[in-house]
Amino acid sequence: MQEALARAQVQPTQSGNPLAGYMRTPQIYLSLPSKGKYWKEGSVDWPSNGELPVLAMSTRDELVLKSPDALMNGQAVVDVIEHCIPAIKDAWEIPVCDFDHILIGIRIASYGEQMEYTSTCPQCNELNEYEIDLRMFIDMPVDTSGYQNETVYKDLRLKLKPATYRSINASNMEAFEQQRMFAVVQATDMSEEEKLKRFNEVFAKLTELNVKQLADVIEYITLPNGEKVDNRLYLNEFIENSDRTVIDAVQKHQNQINSGMPEKSIPTTCPDCNHNYNTPFTFDQANFFESVS
Repeated sequence: MQEALARAQVQPTQSGNPLAGYMRTPQIYLSLPSKGKYWKEGSVDWPSNGELPVLAMSTRDELVLKSPDALMNGQAVVDVIEHCIPAIKDAWEIPVCDFDHILIGIRIASYGEQMEYTSTCPQCNELNEYEIDLRMFIDMPVDTSGYQNETVYKDLRLKLKPATYRSINASNMEAFEQQRMFAVVQATDMSEEEKLKRFNEVFAKLTELNVKQLADVIEYITLPNGEKVDNRLYLNEFIENSDRTVIDAVQKHQNQINSGMPEKSIPTTCPDCNHNYNTPFTFDQANFFESVS
């Protein structure tokens, strides 16, 4: 990471603009856990050295991230990623194993390696401010080799793949909408019979969402005769109409893959009582890209 920080280069001069030399230049060069695997063809122009140049956010980017609607539907995050890492042509197709690295890379390129955070000590309940070096998360080894293995179910072989930002964002939006509907129904004065009907509709939608999420991480299924089935409609129908043992097999394999993803937590020591504990590090896109004044 230190070498990457030292290798910042100047962007090619834009013809005719005397201010071109003062515009954004790459601040860091970022390696991703996937090493370029699992990306949809055409969604990224991968450099020969495997490191993506990352620009600092522009004034435009910071304004985009202040739009609640654009943040909610994911478009703001996609626009900023594509503007700060021009090699990424379709940020919706980012595999989930690369997503956090990309956000952290943009944060470092824009505001530096250090980031302030607050944490409440579980021992004495004091709220304190701390500072974290974000490079520790970039440097954490991520094992994605589990995606190369197949899950065997009876005489079928299932190959999994990382979910994309597109599928995760769509699922999050749909889940949020269903939860909002659930809260609205609960707060209304409609009859118990009507409430039950609406609740059942919400639960049916959430069940459908869970099935779709599971089917989305299946790249293909190989039949005994060697035929590979990768049609999304067929895969969705298969998961929806399979028994619990299939679901368990896929989830077990997914859990094994997830075990290769390092847990992002910060070793924290309370200055008031000297209690040592770990603070989970989470990304809130609404404030993760705010600079420290």
